Amino acid sequence: MEQSVDHICGPRQMKAYMDRVMAPRLEELGLVPSSAPFICEIARSEGISLRGLSERLMVDKAHSTRVVSKLLDLGLVENRAEGHEYSLYVTDSGRKAADRAMRIMHDAWSELIRDLTPEEVDSLTRIFSKMSKTIREENR
Repeated sequence: MEQSVDHICGPRQMKAYMDRVMAPRLEELGLVPSSAPFICEIARSEGISLRGLSERLMVDKAHSTRVVSKLLDLGLVENRAEGHEYSLYVTDSGRKAADRAMRIMHDAWSELIRDLTPEEVDSLTRIFSKMSKTIREENR
């Protein structure tokens, strides 16, 4: 017997929801939902290389280059590298944007899980932690 999956919220639906909720607030910062993790990760890992950023966020280097170029143009990030290797740092305005982006992402997540009980949130957190561990191990 075939089971219906209409009731399942998959990763694409969650991402679409999060993007829709975050977009208006991030736009005030000059950011889009796909750039928020980049500014937050650069703020968290000052001096990170473009390659390291790509690996950490699990995206290809070309995508990272495009997003970082926009962050550089906005004056939120600076490249203090010599030669071809990037060494990325947030500017003062970038630090404020990263802090705000982190709050926006947190608020969107809180809105997404608002109907869950504390026990369900705890279970979900444990499940996502295990999934994250699997992903990290596979990408080594």
